[in-house]
Amino acid sequence: MKRHCNLGQYYVTVHLQHLASYSPEMSQTLAQQPTEIMPIFEEAAREIADEITRPRPGNEEQMPPMQVLLSSHAKPVAMRDLKADLVCRLVRLTGIVLSVSSVRAKATQLSLQCRSCRACLSNLPVRPGLEGYALPRKCITDAAAQGRPKCPLDPFFIVPDRCHCVDFQLVKLQEAPEAVPHGETPRHLQVYLDRYQCDRIAPGNRVSIVGVYSVRGQAPKGSGNLGGPGVRATYVRALGIALEESSHGIGGAPSDEEEEEFRRLAAKPDIQERLARSIAPSILGSVDVKKAICCLLFGGSRKRMPDGLYRRGDINVLLLGDPGTAKSQLLKFVEKCAPIAVYTSGKGSSAAGLTASVIRDPSSRGFVMEGGAMVLADGGVVAIDEFDKMREDDRVAIHEAMEQQTI
Repeated sequence: MKRHCNLGQYYVTVHLQHLASYSPEMSQTLAQQPTEIMPIFEEAAREIADEITRPRPGNEEQMPPMQVLLSSHAKPVAMRDLKADLVCRLVRLTGIVLSVSSVRAKATQLSLQCRSCRACLSNLPVRPGLEGYALPRKCITDAAAQGRPKCPLDPFFIVPDRCHCVDFQLVKLQEAPEAVPHGETPRHLQVYLDRYQCDRIAPGNRVSIVGVYSVRGQAPKGSGNLGGPGVRATYVRALGIALEESSHGIGGAPSDEEEEEFRRLAAKPDIQERLARSIAPSILGSVDVKKAICCLLFGGSRKRMPDGLYRRGDINVLLLGDPGTAKSQLLKFVEKCAPIAVYTSGKGSSAAGLTASVIRDPSSRGFVMEGGAMVLADGGVVAIDEFDKMREDDRVAIHEAMEQQTI
């Protein structure tokens, strides 16, 4: 904490496992009432940071507010299992970042001024997250005692120069492809990041988020009554975010016994034939194709040249053959075998759907990039069936991704 404060990074990370071992009651209360407990944690962190960093320079007498970030290795909650009973509860989610908005400012303390009598209301707290603040309808000053007419309704306006603001970002999170049930469409969820969590992730990253499952008011759409006061849109207010190691995929790091078994198999002289026979064993023959798929799954070695350029280590495989030669079945096996894989058909895929598209953010009216199939499969395999049915313009768009491994 002292090192972070000296560097001007006023945050501290708390592991929930350490908190549970120190005080199970406190950990349980945090999980049930995170909105009430987190301000207490941050005030305690500010007091401790104020003690351990003294003496400070004369122009830094007051310690800035501290941010407490949470970290957890608990079992994540599936995005489609987020129900009403988890609202205002602490949850852990995993998924793929689809899009990230630009950094904007949100007021944490407001200063209001009356247009009529110029009375000021200062340091009004604003709830964290996407909750707004309802301005008072009436002025609080006593107009009769001052001998002037009564202030009209809705007299207050916000004074931006006297407000305290923090940075925030909105992230669109999608379920990981391997977590989507067969035949279902992936679910999406909006995530709110603030302060030191901003600009830490990019589209295509696999992340683990600890946050509060929250609700916010939903604007009415059309002439129906679906946007009434009781209807709320859900989002997650992140209290901690961590990048997942995409190299380990969903299988995680191998154990010591598995690593010993891998070394024993690698020492066998017929390891290539063994691996080839393990690829789609229900399909007889096609040994050369299966060996090529093995090279694709294992990949090569990325090399850095003396001039700073990189030579890609990923291998591309193109399967050509007559109908009925199990090309699609081999693709399906690769999708199930690879830790990270996305399967798509070339007949209905566009260049934007495969690489990335630029869309307009409805909240900020700015443009953000939303990743396609190749972004979602970062660190894994993209299986494109019916490659010959793709339009020529769309096929050219993926050449850069295949050659340079960039989009």
